Amino acid sequence: MKVLWFEITAPKNYTGDTGVLGGWQDSLEEAVMAMPEVELYVAFETNNPSDPIKTINGITYLPMCFSYSLWDKVKSKFSWSAIEREVKDKSLPVIESVRPDIIHVFGCEWPYGVVASLTSVPVVIHIQGAIVPYENALYPPKYNILNYIKALKINLPRIMAAKFVEINNRKRAEMERRIWHSVSYYMGRTHWDEALSNVMHPGRFYYHVDEMLRPLFLNSPQVWKYEKRGKVKLITTGCTTFWKGPDMMLKTAKILKSLSFDFEWIVAGHFPSTLKKVVEQTENSEFCENNIIFRGPLQPQILRDELLTSTLYVHTAYVENSPNSICEAQCLGVPVVSTNVGGIATLLQNGESGCLVPANDPWQMANAIIQLSSDEERMERLSQAEMQVAKVRHNVANIQQQLMACYHDVIKRQNG
Repeated sequence: MKVLWFEITAPKNYTGDTGVLGGWQDSLEEAVMAMPEVELYVAFETNNPSDPIKTINGITYLPMCFSYSLWDKVKSKFSWSAIEREVKDKSLPVIESVRPDIIHVFGCEWPYGVVASLTSVPVVIHIQGAIVPYENALYPPKYNILNYIKALKINLPRIMAAKFVEINNRKRAEMERRIWHSVSYYMGRTHWDEALSNVMHPGRFYYHVDEMLRPLFLNSPQVWKYEKRGKVKLITTGCTTFWKGPDMMLKTAKILKSLSFDFEWIVAGHFPSTLKKVVEQTENSEFCENNIIFRGPLQPQILRDELLTSTLYVHTAYVENSPNSICEAQCLGVPVVSTNVGGIATLLQNGESGCLVPANDPWQMANAIIQLSSDEERMERLSQAEMQVAKVRHNVANIQQQLMACYHDVIKRQNG
């Protein structure tokens, strides 16, 4: 079976990079390498015209050099037309040269789904997030563009950039709707993305394919063990947008501090300075004065060690599908407290393999953190249950079988 992937990031196997992004896609590549029945081609965007085609460990990598004019770059702040054009122009020659049996696209929120209108080769989209419901949750309650104006005062470029984000997401949602309508095959893994795909494209075909995780977390020889510490250590991974609930984090931390709860809250990953300023000004409080420590992007080994020495993993998002940050914490056995949004309820059952609280309810989250962190027996019970659930859900052989079943059925249906 000849399979062509379209990815949004350059694979680490191609670049030799050791960065922190795209790890689960690289892990899926590793799983496919072990499947002799698949001949895999991976196409991805580059801005370097000299990037060569490479074949590494049986996988052929096909860089597509996208070319943007100065006007394209300006327009990209509020439109997706230029990247759609480049996807169409650069993808078709790749499809014609590879002549795949099936095309696998990562994400309906990116333009690569438009290739379905260019070819008769069946296209299956691997659902990641989804901009249509995400755009609906662009701002938390009581937030809007005025919060940027108040926080940034006369910084007109940053205020305009925030407004362009609104416009950009609206245009992106329009593009995504076209993609939902034009593609008939989807692979997902939560009740949320299954329901969403059914609403966005009634009559579509949906396949359950669980997510691959980075081996460092999936196969870690060290797992979480309860240790009584001087203070409770909370950790959150990835809080780069309002969708991820940075305001919820700050409000929860303020409540914990007002109760004289002894804690520190580690935040791993990039955290935009503008977002930080807007949240602090709106909440009239600073992250640092509420025991929140920003560590920036962490290499996988360091992140794993931070998780293993934490008391709880905390997730504050307003909208999600299946965050790998929660899955990785579960694989290590770190007890999880999360808002009950999107597909998270598929990943953990409240009280059995984690703790769920309502979105935008920092009082419930603060209470859950206090109650759970003081109950050693309950934390250890949740830890064991999380590891058991996660190890089955992310089992490599299971995912390989699910992926092949999806590919075979899509090809069979497309060929009648």
